[in-house]
Amino acid sequence: MRRIVVIALSVIVALVVAIPMASGKAATTEHEKKPSPPGQLKKNLPELTGEWWNWASQKPSPLVGSYNKNSPKCEGEYVRGVFFLAGSAFDPKVPSVERNCIVPARKPILFPVVNVICSKAFTGHQPKPDPKPYDKKCAEPITDDVIDPPSKFFATLDGKDLKQQRIASGIFQWTIESKNNPFGLDPGTYPAASDGLWVFLKHGLKPGKHTIKFGGTFKDTPFGNFEGTHVTYHLKAVKKADR
Repeated sequence: MRRIVVIALSVIVALVVAIPMASGKAATTEHEKKPSPPGQLKKNLPELTGEWWNWASQKPSPLVGSYNKNSPKCEGEYVRGVFFLAGSAFDPKVPSVERNCIVPARKPILFPVVNVICSKAFTGHQPKPDPKPYDKKCAEPITDDVIDPPSKFFATLDGKDLKQQRIASGIFQWTIESKNNPFGLDPGTYPAASDGLWVFLKHGLKPGKHTIKFGGTFKDTPFGNFEGTHVTYHLKAVKKADR
């Protein structure tokens, strides 16, 4: 039996073993074999996308609902040198969410607009035999099916379009912290792989107030046609001493 979980960074779709989030089809895995970006980052972008999944699977999950700066869900400093932003657990009754958070100024920011994950965590919900390897035979082809036109995605910063790039994580260890998770999965650590469209703000945000928005419309996908949850982040970027 197939199971679909839709969450949205814009959207995460977990089919049996998969999950997507939102942005446009900008896409090559150009960072897959390149070294870490300059600056403080100690991991390359594919590795960071795997770490993002571990961050998003914490308790409480930052994928769920609207929240403000006092919420622990705003805390995106999971990996030194980068700040994560989250999508939103898809609910057709909640077409949009808004978050108000404080972020460190000029620190790189990473978030997915559409992201597919395949993992043994979905055992019992996935087709047999299990797709192996998870990245090449599961995450990548499902991502192709999800992001191809006529599906459309967007990501903006202060009203201006952001570059979306496709990044595949490769195999990583995905840790689900508690039973209270958006995926309805058992806690534990499982091999997984993800692929999707991401936004990486290498220079972060200048001090001050900013708005990031992202979302998308999914058409002719294996999961049907639907509007992804639209996410709005109202961010105040501050110097470290002001946090």
